[in-house]
Amino acid sequence: MNVTDKSSSLPLGNFVEAVRSSCRSLVNKSSKVKVSKEGIDQFLNKLDKVQYQELAYDSTIRLPIKFDSMEEELNFVSLIDLLNFGSGYRLELHELADRGAFDTIRYGVMAMHIGGIPMDAKTWSEIDIFKVSEIFQFPIDKEVRHETLDFVTLTEPTALKPLAVGIASVLNTTGDYLLAHGYKDLAEFILDHAKKQPQDATYLTESLVKAFPGLHDHYTFQDDTVYLFKKAQILVYHIWFTLRDQVPDLFDFKDINELTVFADNVIPTMLAHLGILEISKEWQEMIESNQDLTEEVATTLRAASVVACDEIVKASNGLTTTGGLDVYLWRLGKVGDYRKVPRFQLKDTVMF
Repeated sequence: MNVTDKSSSLPLGNFVEAVRSSCRSLVNKSSKVKVSKEGIDQFLNKLDKVQYQELAYDSTIRLPIKFDSMEEELNFVSLIDLLNFGSGYRLELHELADRGAFDTIRYGVMAMHIGGIPMDAKTWSEIDIFKVSEIFQFPIDKEVRHETLDFVTLTEPTALKPLAVGIASVLNTTGDYLLAHGYKDLAEFILDHAKKQPQDATYLTESLVKAFPGLHDHYTFQDDTVYLFKKAQILVYHIWFTLRDQVPDLFDFKDINELTVFADNVIPTMLAHLGILEISKEWQEMIESNQDLTEEVATTLRAASVVACDEIVKASNGLTTTGGLDVYLWRLGKVGDYRKVPRFQLKDTVMF
């Protein structure tokens, strides 16, 4: 799960529109997944508007933490979303750490903040998997008894060791870039770019993706490149959500509703469960048996969620936005029996 720099295949034009157009192109070519207009109509007709308004408010990023400055809060929120991945290890994290993926990341960033660990470029550049294990509180090694020699134990990696490698790799590459370009942390980078083009979510998304390999969320299949940029977009959305009132001249993004949904594994799962995405029996069986999907299958499902949610927003007559719909679906997936719906998984990624 090391980070790969894929900057050579980034879009030439508008990054957010590249997400939309490339996702639609991929879904149109796929015989395995389809967006159901009837499913969308039924979803909107049955939508509990009170519940929607409640769940579309992203309380998961508003934490009971005191910050000494706006910059400190900006850095904190941005770090959570930079590391907002690990969904493929959900079952293993619940077993070995008693937390899901997002809660594990949020816990680790909170531990850094409360424990006084500097959340800066130098710290990130130097961090290793053992420090990651300590901060994020999940085991990367375990002792096992020797097969033939009594009283002898051996050390073996746990199933979570690759996740620690991924977290360390994202932090290392981010820290290296920031140090090389004279920024002390993510907040300084974001403020510098937001001042160049204020209130512009698309520009800030593009700036983040261009800079950091840990945000290079795009894939090439049969010479077609598909862009998703999930973490970069949710990072920008969370900046808007948490800081637009404090710093409206920079972060009250006028184009916030131009962002796509933040395609992970939960959104496609919920859309399929709600009858909005129709998935082939073969793929459904892979998901239900907790098989690790291929990168192409996972990408196609994520792309389908982008297309489907755009269609929902268009059909909703102003009731929903892409950001609000994303948060609603993600949080709905944590409610009651929806928690039991099998989610697709892809372990070898640092993008979701």
